[in-house]
Amino acid sequence: MAKQNTYDNESITMLKGPDKVRKRPGVIFGSDGLDGCAHSIFEIISNSIDEARSGYGSKIIVTQYKYYSISVEDFGRGCPVDFNKNEIDITGN
Repeated sequence: MAKQNTYDNESITMLKGPDKVRKRPGVIFGSDGLDGCAHSIFEIISNSIDEARSGYGSKIIVTQYKYYSISVEDFGRGCPVDFNKNEIDITGN
């Protein structure tokens, strides 16, 4: 698969309709307890692995600190935070 030359906010698409729940139920139904926390860490590390497999970044550092907080560094492309005009949903869904 060819690498995408640019990675910006236009590169991200949002799951819509039933796919929102079917493909990512843990994101929608995550808890605010330990299960939700563990799931969020899993999602972050999975994204880092996806970046590395796609050829962006060659190292992932996961650090667990003394009081159980965790940091993840992936040296990938980062997370775009700009406005994405393709993902506007004026219906509120």
